[in-house]
Amino acid sequence: MVAYRSGNVFVVPALKQRRNNPGHALVLPVSHMTGLHDVPADLLHEIFEVTARVTLAVKDAYGAVGSTVTQNNHIPGQVLHHVHVHVVPRFENDGFRMPDPALREAPREVRLARTAALRKALQPGA
Repeated sequence: MVAYRSGNVFVVPALKQRRNNPGHALVLPVSHMTGLHDVPADLLHEIFEVTARVTLAVKDAYGAVGSTVTQNNHIPGQVLHHVHVHVVPRFENDGFRMPDPALREAPREVRLARTAALRKALQPGA
C-alpha cells in the first residue's frame, strides 16, 4: 500500500491508526537507513518536502485541521528499524496524545481506503 513514491521517498499508511486521527501516514526513504543521522542532507531535504506535502494532503483527504509530525529515532520499543517520519492528521477535540494506549491495528480494508484517499491528494495538481 503505497500512497506516493518518488525515486528516493515513499509514503504508506501507518499500520496502527488512532480512531480519532484517521490517515496516520509514514514518510520513508527508499534506501534503508536506521536513523535520522544516517540520512544525507539532500535526501533529508526531500523527505521533509514530501512530509510537508503529506501535511497538506491529509487536510484534503480526511478533512484534518492540521497534523502532528514526529520522528522517533531509535526509541525503546521501536519496531520499524528504518528511518521514518510520522504525519498524524489532527481534528478538533481528537484527544490525541502520545503514546496512546488506544492505538490499534486498522483493518486492511480501512488502510487500503485511506491509502487511496491519500494517494489521490498527493497527485500533482491536487
